Amino acid sequence: MKKIFLIMFLTILLTSCKEDSGIEFGKNTETEVEEVISESVTKESISEAVTAEEYIDIFISGCVNKPDVYTLKKGSIIKEAVEMAGGFSENACRDYVNLAKKLEPGEHIIIPSQDEAKDLKPIQAEDAINSSSLVNINKASKEELMTLPGIGERKAEAIIKYRNSKSFSNIEDIMNISGIKEAAFNKIKDKICIN
Repeated sequence: MKKIFLIMFLTILLTSCKEDSGIEFGKNTETEVEEVISESVTKESISEAVTAEEYIDIFISGCVNKPDVYTLKKGSIIKEAVEMAGGFSENACRDYVNLAKKLEPGEHIIIPSQDEAKDLKPIQAEDAINSSSLVNINKASKEELMTLPGIGERKAEAIIKYRNSKSFSNIEDIMNISGIKEAAFNKIKDKICIN
């Protein structure tokens, strides 16, 4: 940004000198100044585009040292989420965790303990990491609601506002929330409860 102002200042100065002194600068000088301005603006735009990366929020809980909601770069993997959460706790069962799996926005990762893992069948392992506990839509915090697929901050707030006036009597009632229709409901119906 400073470069652009400097170049604009030099352009004004050159124009002013040209008018005051009667000195004629060649077209090449003016063209070079315009090219430098154009190049700087382009470089500035490119660098802004590169630094404006997309981020996602995920919730990691279970056998990690600091379970919480974390913000990571889009395309991050479970290993990075575990590292942000202070690493595996002592009793964590790492065998069921695919550290190379890419994270999805709003994903809930549950790291099972070694004792919990004994009760899991191998085919249940992936599901245990992502959805071994249901989210109670009548009691869940905003952060917990945001762990559901497709539920961002606004929808989570709308769910809380709705249940404050009238609790959900069945999970289908969540479709009374603006923006949650049948397609969105089908993505979360196996991850929510009302008890």
